[in-house]
Amino acid sequence: MSRYADLTEHEHTFVSRMEENERRVRHEEVLVEIGQTPENLFILKEGWAVARSRNLNGRTQVVRIYLPGEMIGLPGLGTRNAAHEIAMITDGVVCPFPRDHMTAVYAKAPRLAALLTAISSLDQIALKDRLAMMGVGSARERMAHFLLDVHERLLQTNPELGRRFRLPLRQVDIGEVLGLTKVYVNRLLRGFTDEELIEIQRPYVRMLQPERLRDIAQYTNRYEQLDNSWFPSVRDNELNV
Repeated sequence: MSRYADLTEHEHTFVSRMEENERRVRHEEVLVEIGQTPENLFILKEGWAVARSRNLNGRTQVVRIYLPGEMIGLPGLGTRNAAHEIAMITDGVVCPFPRDHMTAVYAKAPRLAALLTAISSLDQIALKDRLAMMGVGSARERMAHFLLDVHERLLQTNPELGRRFRLPLRQVDIGEVLGLTKVYVNRLLRGFTDEELIEIQRPYVRMLQPERLRDIAQYTNRYEQLDNSWFPSVRDNELNV
């Protein structure tokens, strides 16, 4: 959050409350069931998680990947029943906090609430970009878009990351994200490596030619486009304390 706004001590207090209770979670542990009324939101402190949908024949599609430092459940505040299963795909640490904590954030920390809303909006725009890519993009374009998007999101929480990042997904997991078979994913990654677009030293990927990948995917980095000009002022925050 501090990438987008300088948080006050008052706002830091609300954020720290979200992280008061942390617990370790295991690979494939389900945090939210489809159809469940979620009691908590989560800060994903360590590890990776996914939101999955299930179609009529029982196959799954990964509709969202959650990375360390991100909040799980914010878009779901507008519905009583969870539309997707949310599960860990690695071991990790989550910090659950009750949904009604967000009531206090909106009432007493309006600038922080605006920031969370803006971040959620960016995420939704980025997801629509991926949906468009899934509809009209080639498999090669989808893979380039996926690698760039994961890398850019990791840079938001770790600006010193550089071009090398950990990708703890199996090829079958990547296939669920991109709507491709494991064999096709393997072929694409091998092709990108042969073209010296990326370097793979599992579980790490290094972006060798990110600009070429951007050209392939026509990628737009939405995470650099947050507009905070409309946020309430720090003075408005103080009036709500």
